Amino acid sequence: MNLSYLHRLSIASCLLLLALQGLAQTASEWAANPSLHQIKPGNANENAVVILDQRKHEFVADEKEGIVLYTSMHKIIRVIKEQGVEMFNKIYVSVPYDAQVKEIKARVITPSGKVVLLPAEKILDEEDEGRLYKKFALEGVEKGSEVEYIAVMKRGSSFFGLEVFQSPVPCEEARFTLSVPDHLVFTCKGYNGFVMDADTVIGEKRITNGVCKDIPVIENEKYAQTAPYLKNVQYKLSYNLSKDKDVRLFTWNQLAKNVFDRYTKLEEKEVKAVAGFLKNIKLNADDEEAKIIALEDYLKNNISINEEGLSDDADLIEKIVKTKVASHEGFNTLFAACLQQLGINYQLVFPSKRDDIPLDEKLENYRLIENPVFYFPGTGKYLEPTNISFRYPYIQPSWAATRGLFLQNTSIGNFTTAYASFKNIAILPYEQSSHNMEVKLSFNSQLDSVLMHSKQIFTGYGASMYRPAFHFLPKDKLNEFTQELMQSVSNSKNIRNIQVANGAFADGYSNKPLTIEGDISSAELFEVAGNKILLKIGDVIGPQVQMYQEKPRQLPVSIDYPHALDRKIEVTIPEGYTVKNLDDLKFFITEKANEEGTMGFISSYKVDGQKLLIDIHEYYKETAYSMQQFDAFQKVINAAADFNKVVLVLEKKK
Repeated sequence: MNLSYLHRLSIASCLLLLALQGLAQTASEWAANPSLHQIKPGNANENAVVILDQRKHEFVADEKEGIVLYTSMHKIIRVIKEQGVEMFNKIYVSVPYDAQVKEIKARVITPSGKVVLLPAEKILDEEDEGRLYKKFALEGVEKGSEVEYIAVMKRGSSFFGLEVFQSPVPCEEARFTLSVPDHLVFTCKGYNGFVMDADTVIGEKRITNGVCKDIPVIENEKYAQTAPYLKNVQYKLSYNLSKDKDVRLFTWNQLAKNVFDRYTKLEEKEVKAVAGFLKNIKLNADDEEAKIIALEDYLKNNISINEEGLSDDADLIEKIVKTKVASHEGFNTLFAACLQQLGINYQLVFPSKRDDIPLDEKLENYRLIENPVFYFPGTGKYLEPTNISFRYPYIQPSWAATRGLFLQNTSIGNFTTAYASFKNIAILPYEQSSHNMEVKLSFNSQLDSVLMHSKQIFTGYGASMYRPAFHFLPKDKLNEFTQELMQSVSNSKNIRNIQVANGAFADGYSNKPLTIEGDISSAELFEVAGNKILLKIGDVIGPQVQMYQEKPRQLPVSIDYPHALDRKIEVTIPEGYTVKNLDDLKFFITEKANEEGTMGFISSYKVDGQKLLIDIHEYYKETAYSMQQFDAFQKVINAAADFNKVVLVLEKKK
């Protein structure tokens, strides 16, 4: 769901329940006579270090505008190396869409103690990919200097907050303060080591403080997601002591009811518009899954989703079916209305994404609620309505193998509503998502070229990642795409007879394998050394990732989806030659010795006359592996990379 609806909902509700007393906006202050700080010895070799990152959110009653939120950010950064100079001689301050910048000031304290103030006219507006920033270049930034800046903004009131404190440089001290009227009780919680104290009433304010010291940098690591592990603070309004003090506000159940009503309580004109729209779709009257597939295909092929420059009409069903243009919210509403009229039982689900800050089941932060997916109890499968690159039953992999907020329907007499329940969102088992290969390889009669027929076979998520290319790319770009894919397993551009099968979105519904195959002639796959032929058999499976840790691993392993990679390679050995190092093809690297476990790289071979048959089974049955499993995971990944290096020695028989 587009967040605008939830924001409007929270503001409207709170305007009814709050009777805020005036609060004085806290002035932003910095030291009148600044001096350089002593940084901790452990940070001396960093490019830069944040000495202080102090943020405050204060809710204020405005006579004209009602409830507003003032946010302030105060940062002090020591620049240590030249790269640190490049990082902080220009500052970008993000400006939310609903914010007014009330104050920005900045200064540089040089190593000699000179203070260089930022002139106000040097603060410029910047826009990048639809996001607004205040940008300013600072004079006097050099190694050993400190950069200090303060930004204060006034925002429309939303009683849900999130502040993330981890950055590309370490932070010695981070602080967060939430200040609200004393009759309001917020739930405020720190994550991943950020500690929030219990709230304290001081005068007419209820204040919650938190601090986190010595925040390290989270390095970018292969097969890892950083967002779930970032130190952050979240809050939401939970109680109003001046009215119904024991009633918890903004619960997951309240969200479920409100969203359910938004999607299902349609006006008569909307019902008629949906009925007319459905007449355009050929539907199987008896097969629920066939109806879901046909409806999704028609909607995604005939309704354009466009958030740019749209009026409120893009949220209205009766307008969407005429203009064929919708916002995300409007598209979801139309989709749900169609399902409802077709009598298809569905539930809305808000996933907790594996590549983002996760939902907390005990802290109802509506700010983390974004686009929903549909869950169909009748089939046990999911559909992502606004993602045109995915089709039922696939949703983005990071939205599965996680928890999700399910909005489950319930009826009491003639009254129907929904309640919230957190459940697991299943992902396809590893056997159903694959990138397999079948390769037949031989030499030409002159022994100066390798002739190869390579067939790549994708199923499940493996196929869903490639099918959009066959739907959206123009023909010339599609040819480039398939050529590059074939070239990756041969190091050769001499590729002919490329054939693709089952590339349509419709082929994914029943998990038909997407196949891409062709004939390749390559002089790059072998070398001649005297009476020996060195065959680079490892290159036939394509380039593999290598993992070597120069620093201690910080995060557990995360992979997109469980999958298997089965490769069958048939090599015709030239007459008069024998392979001297066949045992180099043997690998048995698994999670546990002599056991298959949840991951592995297993390679074996057999010789049948002049045929060398190589069988490789690589698999990852889970999406997540703990720190205790990391060494095993690294060995499996590196086994595939080591196979890349295998060169078979073909020697003339004596």
